[in-house]
Amino acid sequence: MQNAVPAPTPADDRRSRDATRWDVQGLRAFAVLAVVLYHLWPNRLPGGFIGVDVFFVISGYLITGHLVRELLSSGRIALGRFWARRALRLLPAAFLAIAATGVTVLLAVPNALWGQYGRQLIASTVYLQNWQLAADAVDYLASDNDPSPFQHFWSLSVEEQFYIALPLVLITVVGLVRVVRRGRGVPAAAVARVVLVVVVVVSLAWSVLQTESSPGVAYFSTATRAWEFALGGLAATLPIGVASSRAGTFVRIMATWAGLALLLASLWVLDGDTPFPGSAAVLPVVGATLVVLLGAGTPLESVGRWFPVAHLGRTSYAIYLWHWPAIVLAPFVIGHDLAAVDKVVILVGSVLVGTLSTLLVEEPFRFARRVRLWRPRRVAVIGFCATLVVVGLGAGTLTTLQVQQTQAAEAARRLERGDVRCFGAAAEIGSADPCVNPALRSVRVPTAANARRDDANRGECWSAGGGQFTRCTLGPKTGYEKRFLALGDSHSNSFIDVYERIAKANNWRIDVAGHPSCYFTKAEQSAPSAGLRASCAAWKQHAEDYVSQQDDLTALLVTHSATSRPVLGEGGVSAEEATVDGLVDAWRTATEQGVPVIAIRDNPVPEPGTVTCVSEMQGPTTTACDRSRETATAPFDGQQEAADRVGRLAQVIDFTDLYCDDRTCPAVIGGVLVYRDKTHITTTFAKTLQPYLVRGIEDALRRAE
Repeated sequence: MQNAVPAPTPADDRRSRDATRWDVQGLRAFAVLAVVLYHLWPNRLPGGFIGVDVFFVISGYLITGHLVRELLSSGRIALGRFWARRALRLLPAAFLAIAATGVTVLLAVPNALWGQYGRQLIASTVYLQNWQLAADAVDYLASDNDPSPFQHFWSLSVEEQFYIALPLVLITVVGLVRVVRRGRGVPAAAVARVVLVVVVVVSLAWSVLQTESSPGVAYFSTATRAWEFALGGLAATLPIGVASSRAGTFVRIMATWAGLALLLASLWVLDGDTPFPGSAAVLPVVGATLVVLLGAGTPLESVGRWFPVAHLGRTSYAIYLWHWPAIVLAPFVIGHDLAAVDKVVILVGSVLVGTLSTLLVEEPFRFARRVRLWRPRRVAVIGFCATLVVVGLGAGTLTTLQVQQTQAAEAARRLERGDVRCFGAAAEIGSADPCVNPALRSVRVPTAANARRDDANRGECWSAGGGQFTRCTLGPKTGYEKRFLALGDSHSNSFIDVYERIAKANNWRIDVAGHPSCYFTKAEQSAPSAGLRASCAAWKQHAEDYVSQQDDLTALLVTHSATSRPVLGEGGVSAEEATVDGLVDAWRTATEQGVPVIAIRDNPVPEPGTVTCVSEMQGPTTTACDRSRETATAPFDGQQEAADRVGRLAQVIDFTDLYCDDRTCPAVIGGVLVYRDKTHITTTFAKTLQPYLVRGIEDALRRAE
């Protein structure tokens, strides 16, 4: 059984040249170079993200081999010592990178991003970043967060969770086998092999299913990635020795090159539109597994010994740590998007900083004799204290931001409650006689730091998933003069607070029902998975059934995002035609019963990074963050075209002249920040639309008579 696992490797924390798997070092170099080049030039290397999967396979192979060898030699796994070595290997360089990045955020990044970055700093420090990103992925309103300089820690979080789980699972299963065998010898490698086969089968099946139903969660989930580690670990338990015949050597070499071919193919066959991980991850994972299993003794070792490749492999962990923060934070420091020369500087700089980090931080903690003599308890105490210090940086950032947000929110409420002339939409910037209030020149409410929180969406008005039709009632439930039903996606729900005010002021009842990225149309919208398409389709059907069963509706109020999950044309029908056809067919569910449909045209689309741009303003508001009217209003939502086909029972309310003048659509209007993210308007601005919305609804009802 001693030959069932590979010879010692660097995973044993021994700097022995003879023990080095140079083919694995070459594979590490390939993985980190693929990831870095993908992050810098995603269009040139569309599948470079598979470098992370290669790292997972390598970790599974090396760590499983280490643990099984320990089981074979001593019959047990020294958990404390194992985790202490992993901590000394990973934490010093990681904590240094996190702390340096956190300080840079405070010095160079607008506070509009501090909340997101602070939360991710903490999640990265405690190695839960993958679950933070998974939670954001299912949170529709957080799914368009700006890239964070900490988000690459998701893969390191998954690895750390693997380091915690695998030895515990092996100890548990080996213990159970010992009980069953009543003290007889335990075939440790065989037990590990069975455990890993089960993990591969179950995790891969779950990865395929979840990638189809919830791709955002699947990408970051430990459960969907476990099979990648397990397959690498399974390779470490296979009794494959060095080939002793020419035929065996030939087979080993050919299989290794086949693995490399699969990896190279992955770089261009896969891209950002490929559902991943799912079944697509089999391509790079199997390729990497073939290399770690059979690469020893092949020409790949010569490649791995070549100094540039060997050095990239040796410093791959540090390069991975430092390259992504540089990519995200550099534009804030240099004041413009990355140009080609900036990207080259980041590439070279990442290698240089990674080299220094490896030589001065990582390897001294990993190999210094004095440090290696530390007991696991001492490592745990030092690691815990270091964690508290780094977490404190993130917590301090969030606390500072909270104080600023609270003060700014109170100032915004005072402005909103007061009778401020020309506030928000009341500026009527697109009219022949716009309203101008010089006192608002330097006012921007909500502040950019508060913008994301300035959100009217409510859980009780929002589908919880699975296509459920959930609605909330605003205003009186009985004794109302008019009853409306508002249907749509988050752009419809942006008006919830406005609807509530209107309902109370006019004795109207307004029911609101929403679904993420899904609106009232019979056309099928694009979606990243069949599960999301099915959920949207089910919600639409429930909405249609509900509308057809109501006998006291005054009108339907509908709106939707013109940019999120558009309708795709098929069979020679253009996307625009399909959009209009879908709206017409859905609206007729109401109009054929004599119920008018009142459509609110979607808001203009702001410039990318508008909130961050506004947060950088000092003094009077400028036009630096504005967008041209032609570009901002370009997305086609089809509502006016659908209304023209349906007839008088379908009316459109168009607020474009309240968002834009004849040339531009400003980011700040009448002292109010219009947008809270890439597409949604702030609740503060929506509230200033209230009188115009009431007037628009009343006019639409008169025209529909």
